[in-house]
Amino acid sequence: MDSQFAPEEDMDNTVDSYSVTINGFIFCTRHGLEVCDKCPTDNRGANNMIVEESLHEKLSEEEYSSWPGDDRPPFTVTHQWARVSGGKPGCIKHKEVGCKECFDWEEKLYRGIHGGRKPRHTRSHMRGKRHSHDASDEALH
Repeated sequence: MDSQFAPEEDMDNTVDSYSVTINGFIFCTRHGLEVCDKCPTDNRGANNMIVEESLHEKLSEEEYSSWPGDDRPPFTVTHQWARVSGGKPGCIKHKEVGCKECFDWEEKLYRGIHGGRKPRHTRSHMRGKRHSHDASDEALH
């Protein structure tokens, strides 16, 4: 009998004979490549959909419209992952399933666009900061 209290399966971190999914991004299992001519597979389109909305919030309109999207350089997890707890894929370095330090795709994409800089706060978050800062400046004058 199915229970409504059954643990939810982590579909963002799975592995089978064809693909490994780490933090929602799909790679070929055999070679650890996002784009693999031997398997053959190109997962950039599906992977981009995972982070597109959040990435759009962090980039200016100009940056977002010039982002190559599905034509961007592909990621690789070759020699970076192994089956860890419960047979789930995790990083070799920390032995952690879905390790955000090793497999933070959104940050990797952002840094690729910005030459290695960390993501800035979202535009809506920054607008709120600017408004509260402006009000405190007016109070000082």
